[in-house]
Amino acid sequence: MRFLAKHRGAAVAAAVILLVLSLAVSSFFTKGRVSPVSSAINTVFRPLHALVGSAADYFGGLSDALTKYNELFAEYERIRVYVANMEEERRSIDEIMEENALLRELLELQPRERGFVVEMAGVISRDTSEWARTLTLSKGSEAGIEVGQCVISSQMHLVGIVAQTGSGWATVYTVVDTGMSAGARVSRTGQTAIAEGEWNLMREGRLRLSLLPLGSDILHGDLVLTSGLGGVYPPGLPIGTVAGVQVDLSGQTEYAELIPMVPPDTLAQVFVVLEFINKE
Repeated sequence: MRFLAKHRGAAVAAAVILLVLSLAVSSFFTKGRVSPVSSAINTVFRPLHALVGSAADYFGGLSDALTKYNELFAEYERIRVYVANMEEERRSIDEIMEENALLRELLELQPRERGFVVEMAGVISRDTSEWARTLTLSKGSEAGIEVGQCVISSQMHLVGIVAQTGSGWATVYTVVDTGMSAGARVSRTGQTAIAEGEWNLMREGRLRLSLLPLGSDILHGDLVLTSGLGGVYPPGLPIGTVAGVQVDLSGQTEYAELIPMVPPDTLAQVFVVLEFINKE
C-alpha cells in the first residue's frame, strides 16, 4: 500500500497505457464489426443523444413561437395606433358636428328683425372662487370681441357681458357675478328693475332683481328678461326666474332673488353679440 501511495502517478499512467493497448487489440480483432467497447459506449450515450435531440427540437420550436409572438405583437401595436387615430378623428368630427348644431340652433331661434351678428367661442376656463363667477373664452379682440358686448347661449339666454379682451381670449362677467348689471323687465307685469350680481347670492349661483317698488306683485316663477334700456343688451333675452321676493333693508323697495336661465358652470360654447338692432 505504501508503494502504491508513493508511486500513484506512475500507477495511473500505467493503467491508462494498458487501457489504450486493450482498445487497440480489441479494434484489431474486431475489424468490420462493432467493438464491445463502442457498443457499450453507444448503449450508455444513446439516451443522452435522444435527450439532446429532443432539447434541440424543443428550443427550435420555442424560437419559432417567440418569432410568431413578436410578429403578432407588432401587428397589435399597428392596430392600436390605427384605432387611436380613428378615435381622435371621431372626436374631431363630433366637435365639428356639435358646433354646427349649435350654429343651426342659434340661427333658427334668432329673430331676423333683431339683426344679430354673433361670434361663437368656446369656454376654456371658469373662475368659481369666492370672489368671482367669470368665464374665459377662446376668442378675443382678433375676432371683433370688445369690452361691453353681451354674451348669450345657444338658447338666446343671457350669459353675461365681456369684461376684458386680449388676442385669443376674453373674460366674461356671468349674470351672477358682482361685476354684472343689466336693465330688466318682468315678463308678466312689465315692471322694470335692475338685474345684478350680489355677493352673498353669487355663492349660491343666483342674482338679484333690485329697485322693485313695494307691492310690486312679483310672483315666484315669474320670467325676467332684458329690458333693452341703455342699448347695451338686446331686449327680450331671458335672464332668470323669480325664486322669492323680499323687502330691502331700507324698507322703501323690494328685491327678488333670480335663478339664472343658464348656470354658468354648464356652458361649453357661447355666442358674443357683436351687433344687434334694438327694437325697444
